[in-house]
Amino acid sequence: MIKKLTRNPWFIFLPFLFYYAYVVIINKWPTLYGDEIRYVDFAHNLIHGYYSPSPPHINLWNGPGYPIILVPFIAVHVPVLYITLLNAVYQYLAVVFLYKVLNLITSHRIALIAALLLAVYPDDQSILPILYTEAFTSFLISLLIYLVAMGYVRDKLKYVILAGVVLGYITLTKIIFGYVLIICLAACLFMLLFKKSRAEYLKPVKILLAAMLVTLPYLVYTYSLTGKAFYWGDSGGMSLYWMSSPFDHEYGDWKVPNLTNNQYPILFKSAEAVNLLKKNHSKEIKDIQKHNEFEQDVLFKQKALENIKKKPFKFLKNYYYNFSRMLFNFPYSYSYQDGAIVENIIIGSLILWASVAGIILSWLNWRRIISPVKFLLLITGVYLALSGALSSYPRQLDVIVPVLLFWMAFLFSNINTISLKFRLQKNMENVDLIEMAGAEECAETVV
Repeated sequence: MIKKLTRNPWFIFLPFLFYYAYVVIINKWPTLYGDEIRYVDFAHNLIHGYYSPSPPHINLWNGPGYPIILVPFIAVHVPVLYITLLNAVYQYLAVVFLYKVLNLITSHRIALIAALLLAVYPDDQSILPILYTEAFTSFLISLLIYLVAMGYVRDKLKYVILAGVVLGYITLTKIIFGYVLIICLAACLFMLLFKKSRAEYLKPVKILLAAMLVTLPYLVYTYSLTGKAFYWGDSGGMSLYWMSSPFDHEYGDWKVPNLTNNQYPILFKSAEAVNLLKKNHSKEIKDIQKHNEFEQDVLFKQKALENIKKKPFKFLKNYYYNFSRMLFNFPYSYSYQDGAIVENIIIGSLILWASVAGIILSWLNWRRIISPVKFLLLITGVYLALSGALSSYPRQLDVIVPVLLFWMAFLFSNINTISLKFRLQKNMENVDLIEMAGAEECAETVV
């Protein structure tokens, strides 16, 4: 009985559920702030029978995935603190499902270590007390990993369909995944049509098509509002505008339209910074804001493309800075940093170098990598590449940490096989050198 409990992830990680709840309770702000207000407003809209206001003043800043989850709680007037406690449940479930999937392909010990790393990941805990989408998305990502792996291990269609449903809901929650779906589907269809090992790409295509089907009602809705096909949201234009900033000391991080420069980090803001922001952007933003929300999105994108064409190397720098912020929470425009950055640098460095080592090992042993890992790496790679082209923060990286741990755990569990391959390659190289040296000696003797 005790042995069964020590192998039961629902029991093993139960203390973390209570700890996460404690973190939420002692840190939750008494009032809504930031993106919390928008998610709750969208939930109220859904309760009243619509999502976005009617044209021309539409609002599609984010997808409906998370507001839909909030609707039943908002409808019966559950206090925000109790709704935020769901983040503790989501994070707990993310840890449990990561363990369950790793237990399918690795040892109990490796599965336990990887799940514990996710359980104590500091960035996830820092955002638990906020009514944001990250904890929910992390849970969906872990569930996706589990269902994708089960689709291959059990080879049952229901897991493939469920994986597609979950991936589709991730897309409705984080609309950047809409573009991930399109790119990955195009890549997998190409492989399916032109590669010899077509069976390997059949399941990914089914998963991606199922995900697209889940998002179809939302896309039909956005088309009815905008007349644009595959229109996922109207927040990308402003984000791309800030990311493409051609000015010195601006690193692609997002700023509020009134240019008060009051984003994180909140310490050491100066009037000079605000003046520089207004000097660089005030006229353009005021002109753009004279238009409705859909037109603003278009105009911001046009201006961003102008910036990129004028200063492409600055865009590449900002792209680099975006990845730096995802990993290290640094740098921010016109801002000093606080001491918390040190922790981000340490954790980000571990993720960075572990990923570099993982990329090298995976590249050299690609045929040994199992299909679920390959498919999830494709999704993650496209997602990170696209995230770098927008204003990025650690939140963008945090949600796919379960995939990174799944990948690293698989590599670590097979390191002996991989090392053996390296030793065999080295031995073969030595044999070739000996044979070459022997042939040269024979040739000299004949001469």
